Amino acid sequence: MAPSLSALPLKWPIPTEEAAHAIAALPDAAQRNLQITQTYHELTIALTHLLGSENVTWCAFGTWASRTAGQFIRGDEVDRMVRQYVQRTDFIEDKLSSLQHILAWFEPHPALKETLVLQAVNSVPAEIARQVGSGNLIVFAELGPLFARFLADFADSPAYDQARLDAFLSRLQPGPLAEGGQDLLKQAFTHYYQAIFATEPQTKAELILCANLLVGYHEQQRLQPQIVGGMQAPLENEFEKAFMQRANEIIRRTAPPGVSRLIQLLWQRRLQGISHRIANDWRGISTRWVMTLVLPTETLRLGMDIPPLPDGRHFPPHLTTPQLAALTAVLALLDRTPDTSHGSAARDWASLEDRMNFVADLFRSRQQEASLYQQPFSDAQVEEIRHGRIPPAPL
Repeated sequence: MAPSLSALPLKWPIPTEEAAHAIAALPDAAQRNLQITQTYHELTIALTHLLGSENVTWCAFGTWASRTAGQFIRGDEVDRMVRQYVQRTDFIEDKLSSLQHILAWFEPHPALKETLVLQAVNSVPAEIARQVGSGNLIVFAELGPLFARFLADFADSPAYDQARLDAFLSRLQPGPLAEGGQDLLKQAFTHYYQAIFATEPQTKAELILCANLLVGYHEQQRLQPQIVGGMQAPLENEFEKAFMQRANEIIRRTAPPGVSRLIQLLWQRRLQGISHRIANDWRGISTRWVMTLVLPTETLRLGMDIPPLPDGRHFPPHLTTPQLAALTAVLALLDRTPDTSHGSAARDWASLEDRMNFVADLFRSRQQEASLYQQPFSDAQVEEIRHGRIPPAPL
């Protein structure tokens, strides 16, 4: 591979398509996530030998999104957050007060909030870890081998060759994503290929941004079930299940059968409102506080606007006023607030439209952020990861 003038040094071997497939086949989600994260980084550095290093590719964002996902897969954060929510939520206790008075006829001081809600949230971290791990795998299994193949196929590209590009694109399924197609990825990698030969800085930047956005739009659509599953988690159903199980244990010991059934009907009616409120609260909390993207120099909360760059600009100069027709069309589709990061906050991360509005400004604003080239783990940690081990925390 002939390095460009701004290529970054290769510390690790360039990932191959076969290696990416092997990583996707790993059974342990935590170990797999670490290897996915490091592989995205290695792809990021290798791509600078085709595209230069002024503009990061989707793989750079994928590196840090995967590293952040690892915190959820390993359960580092979610358990603490859901317990904080329970401890600070007075409305649950208020709503349950009438039921608690009834239940107290049969058992003094049943402590519904502390026992039942905490019991319910015990299931949440495991479910979020499962959904995030599944999403992490789905994206990498498709994109990891594809980026590796792109590097291998175009390592030696002295001039634009439509036949070579067509051969690469022929591996992708035609058609829209809803029908199992990969048209968005075909467009994305066409723009990456064009960017290899772009000599004008703004043209190169716009081609890479357009490609990044198309990859992001493709993978976010594929992730929709996992994101919704992780955001909603089973908190609503688990709360009702835990309450009914606990209440039935109490009244079964002391209440006459007819009274027991009457109380159950009363509880079920009352619980519906509480459970819906808990589920809605959790989605909002997940978006605003739990759902974050940890980058090397900043932590972005997905429920808040993306901060301006250090110089006060919203976007780098080469991406301030897009001229590329394909890019302006994609931005018009995805970005609700054109040419500003104000309004980029996602109100509901389970909404594809909300996510892509945030992602569009994230990719555009941070595309020339050099810190995204940083290695996500120390060299010692990478050696452990490459040997199939999980290094000691913190990761």
